[in-house]
Order: sequence, then structure tokens, then C-alpha cells
Amino acid sequence: MNKYLKLLTTVMMLLMVFTPASLVRAEVPDDSFAITKITIEGVEFEFDEDYTPGDILIYAPVSLDSELEVEVEWEAGNNITEFTGGDLEAKIEVEFDGDDVDTEYFDVESNWHGSETLTIEIDSDDGLLGNEVLNVKMRSRDGTHESEFTILLSVSRERNFVEIYDVNFRQGMQYEAGELMTVSIGVVNEGRNEEEDIYVKMTIPELGLTTRSDRFDLVVDGDEVADDEKYYKLHKTLFLELPVGTPVGVYDVHFEAIYDDGDEKDEAVYSIVVGASSDVTSGISMDTQHQTIGAGKAIVYKVLFDNTNVDYNIEVSGVNFGTVEVREEDDEAYIFVSIDEDTNAGSYDFTVIVKAGTNVLEEFDVTADVVSSDSEASYSDVKSGLEIGFAVLLVILVILGIILVAKKLGKGDEIEEPILDEDQTYY
Repeated sequence: MNKYLKLLTTVMMLLMVFTPASLVRAEVPDDSFAITKITIEGVEFEFDEDYTPGDILIYAPVSLDSELEVEVEWEAGNNITEFTGGDLEAKIEVEFDGDDVDTEYFDVESNWHGSETLTIEIDSDDGLLGNEVLNVKMRSRDGTHESEFTILLSVSRERNFVEIYDVNFRQGMQYEAGELMTVSIGVVNEGRNEEEDIYVKMTIPELGLTTRSDRFDLVVDGDEVADDEKYYKLHKTLFLELPVGTPVGVYDVHFEAIYDDGDEKDEAVYSIVVGASSDVTSGISMDTQHQTIGAGKAIVYKVLFDNTNVDYNIEVSGVNFGTVEVREEDDEAYIFVSIDEDTNAGSYDFTVIVKAGTNVLEEFDVTADVVSSDSEASYSDVKSGLEIGFAVLLVILVILGIILVAKKLGKGDEIEEPILDEDQTYY
């Protein structure tokens, strides 16, 4: 028996020795909450009893122009409800490169645990390379409780990554049927490897048109090369002739940069308008560009389109005195503007923009004159007074009409009888 007891004790001691420290959870304070684990793209960070806020955890590598899913798990203490009165709310924030992503506030009570998943973007346009700080924080609404951890991301370029960074339409975005399109496409090597046999492609699927460049190479940015004809970024010019019979409308133009032996590509899509100088821009109008409204009320503006072959869309900017809702139909659009109740009386200007694809076709300067509640009340009182006066006058006229009709009917019903003279005798 003693032999088995000694063996069991030895096994237990070995298990304790070889148990990873990351699996030993630090206790959550009874009166608070704590982040207990962070998972980034399947890699887990658990916080053991030796971790102290301010320690930096390393996560590597991550690539430019990518998205990372960050899952944050938390636990609440045994008696946090007693300390907070049962109405504690908290949220989780993830901050990276100056951008914040956070959850809505959620309830926290004793012995509760939960998890939230947030997504951060590592944008290649920001030029991030090297170690960058990812900060994860859980904090209460009232600011009395907080748990925070810092993870260092090692940002690097992908092995193969070519990007379309510029598209320049030489004649603009509006064309006529039969016109030759000239487009310059800028591409850059954002990867760690030199790229060979890249080509750029331009397509208008709806019209069945396509063209492509010759093949070219791009070296890695910063590499020293003897050949002056080697670049890490450059422009390629492509041409497409629009058929003479192309119908008026909006067409998507697709661009592709094909690289890594044809296995990878970067894409961009722009919209052009065909027939913009005539049919597309004509016939766009508004029913009114000026209205008067009281604070807390709503008004509607209408935009009319004569050409139903074009897919128009409406944008409204400059409305900082209320909320806007746009409802678009085939040949018209309705713009509903709700004025905030606390808006001061005065004239408020905003802009209605009519677009086809990415092209601006028309801009309307619109005004909403907001009147005060007193002015609105005075107008309402006058209106009510006039309505009452009119009603009284109508009643009087009806009564007079009835009297006149009654008198007329009374006269018509009389029967004339001969006047008899008492002294007169008839034979």
C-alpha cells in the first residue's frame, strides 16, 4: 500500500513540474473582472499568475494588407455584484495604429464569463513595418474597473504581393459611344520577393471588351539593381475603343494585376458613364430646393430622373441639424430630412449629389429654413382662429339660407280667397 502511495505521489509531483505556467490561471479578484485569454488567429495568450499589467507579449508575424480576428475572454470575480450593486456594465476595446475597435456595453455579474471577437485591419497604405503595439482593454462604463494587456505584433510584408495603387482615366470618367478610352494603371511590388512576368488587364464585361499589357518585372523596394530598367513600381497604359452602338448607361471597368506565375492577382473596379454629355445628365431635377419647417418636424425633397436607363444614386452631405433617409426608385428619389428638436431657428444649407457609379452628374444646393416653436405656435394659432371663424361664418350662412327658403315656401303655400263684402249680395 505504501509502495502505491509513494508511486502516486511521485506522479503528482511530476505533473506539477511539467504543467505549463500558462495553464495556471491567476485568480480574478472577488470585486472586479479580468481578461483571462486573448486568441489571435488561433494563437492563444493566457495570463498566468506571474503576468503583471505592462508586460508585453510577442506575436509574430503578421502581414500588411490583412485582417486579424482577436478573441478576448474574460471572467468576473465571485462577489463583484455585491461590490457594484448589480448594475455593472463593461466593454472591450482593441486599439492598433491609432484605430479603435470596440464592442457594445454588456452586463457583468458575479462568476460570469464571456468572450468577444473583434477584427482589426493592417492596412498596407499606412506603411507599417516592424513591431507595432496591439492594446486590448476591458473597462467598465463608470471607469471604476479595468483590465488591460499589450501584445506586440511583428508586421512584415508578404512574400508575393503586387498591388494596383493608382488608376488614371486620361479623358475623365464620361465618354461617348465610339470614343477611345486611355487608362494608366499604377502597380507596385509590396512583397519580399522580386516578381517576374506580371501583366495588367482591363475589362468591361457588360460590353465584352478586354485588353492587357505586355509582361514586365518588379523588383523589391530598396533593393539595389544594376539595370536602370528595373523598377519596384510603374504605370502601364491601356486602350479600349467603345463600340459606336454602345447604349447610354453606366459600365463597370475591371482592372487586374496578375502575378506570382498567374496564381495571384489584385483587382480594382471603377465605373464610367457612356453618353454623359447628352442623355445622362439631362433631365435631372428637384421639385424644390427651399422649404420651411419647424424644429422636430420632417420634410421631403424629390429628385426626378428622365433617363431610366441609368442607375443613379443619391448622396446627401452637410446635414448636421437632423437625420437623412434616401429612398430611390426607377425615375425618382425621395430625400426625407428630420430636423432635430433642439435645432435653433435659422437657414440651414446642405448638398444633394446625384451620381452614376463613381461619377458626379449633378449637385444641388438645398436650404431648409427652420422656424422656432414660438413662430410655429403663432402660425398654428392664426390658422386655428381662421378655421374657427370660417366655421362660424359657414353656420350663419346656412341658417340664413334655411330662413330664406322657409319664407319662400310659406308664401308659395298660401291659397288666395275672394274678399267678401258683408253688404254685397250675389244672385
